[in-house]
Amino acid sequence: MSWLPLSFGAPMVLWGLLALPVIWYLLRLTPPRPRTEVFPPLRILARVLRREETPHQSPWWLTLLRLLMAALVVTALAEPSAGSFSRGLKIGSALALVIDNDWASAADWGKRVATAER
Repeated sequence: MSWLPLSFGAPMVLWGLLALPVIWYLLRLTPPRPRTEVFPPLRILARVLRREETPHQSPWWLTLLRLLMAALVVTALAEPSAGSFSRGLKIGSALALVIDNDWASAADWGKRVATAER
């Protein structure tokens, strides 16, 4: 038995993890400074200077959190599944099925029961 039986439905999507360094570079990229134009009514607002935060000055933990979220999205798109039913099932072993029995399934209920019994 494996330590972590994990398989992916679309393993080619995991190649998207190679894009993480590019995402990191784009998060650290600093936009060019805007040109300043003199606009007289804004003199009052010029006194209230706020420190401009650019992506280059974002905290390291925020950048790490963003990269982790991107990695989780790529991993989720690869359709992970824990365990494999093809290895674990044997002829005559117990199997539990959950079947929806609402009003929409009433039309072909007999066919569903027959399929489940097979």
